[in-house]
Amino acid sequence: MTRPTRAARRAGSATAPGTAASALLVLALLAGCGGSPDQHSPSTTSSPSAESTGEPTTEPGTPGPTPAPTEASTTSPSSETTTASPALVVHADVSSGAVVLDHETAGTGSGPGTGEPTTVSSVPDADTGAVLTLTLPNPQTSVSLDVPAAAGGAARSEADRSAAVTSPDGRLVLGLSSPEGTAPDGSHPPVRWSADDDGSRLVLDLSDVAPTAFPLVVTTHLGTSVVASTSWGEREGGRSLAVTPTDWGRVSGATGSVFAWADLLAADPTADTPGMEEQLQCHLLGAREKATWNLEPWRPAVSLVEYALARCNPT
Repeated sequence: MTRPTRAARRAGSATAPGTAASALLVLALLAGCGGSPDQHSPSTTSSPSAESTGEPTTEPGTPGPTPAPTEASTTSPSSETTTASPALVVHADVSSGAVVLDHETAGTGSGPGTGEPTTVSSVPDADTGAVLTLTLPNPQTSVSLDVPAAAGGAARSEADRSAAVTSPDGRLVLGLSSPEGTAPDGSHPPVRWSADDDGSRLVLDLSDVAPTAFPLVVTTHLGTSVVASTSWGEREGGRSLAVTPTDWGRVSGATGSVFAWADLLAADPTADTPGMEEQLQCHLLGAREKATWNLEPWRPAVSLVEYALARCNPT
């Protein structure tokens, strides 16, 4: 069997042919592999002209009367107030190797029917990622995610509502887990990150959320790699590569499946041997909660489905 070179694998990692298409079938087969893998413009009024006082209004010889003086025109404010919908932009800085978030807001979010202003919080995870939490007052709130390091790149979202922002050459710059929305009644209406028309920016799609679900709390996990570290050792029948996933990698969904192999090769190029990619995908889909994902180069190079049937450990 001839395998693509590592460079070819990286070039094709953004599309990961066969991986995403096999995910649903593999998930159904992985029950025993490990842990279980969202006008009125101001009106202008003028007072009536003053009545004549009875005094002459013209001088002798003038052609006609002089108009009576009038009061200055007054402008009364409209009874309606136009309130701009709050617009939130979250900026993700990954230049330090970790995800650092800040934000800017346009529009106060005050006024009839708008509720409270949007609130934003973020905390780092145990690796280099971060957890972003938004509290959105109403359906008109606009939220977008900007990643300066991906200038000129692209944004993409997957069927499971996870998403990614990539560099111009297709490498992962920032990954996002499927966002979870929580309504005041405890329900979880569907929300998703969608690619904006503006290059690498993502927008939060609230179109499927009922107005009664607001104020809505939305939580998303962000990260820059599926793989945190790797370590070679001996296990079972021979050499074994212990792969420790990042916190984001464990919840990265379909986006993680697309970029995991390129992340592993970036961490350890010696992993590029037959069968190792299938083992990685098998663990990613069905054993996310395991402390490490153990990949053995001596295992047979069979399909992902066959790995799933063997609980990721065919011999």
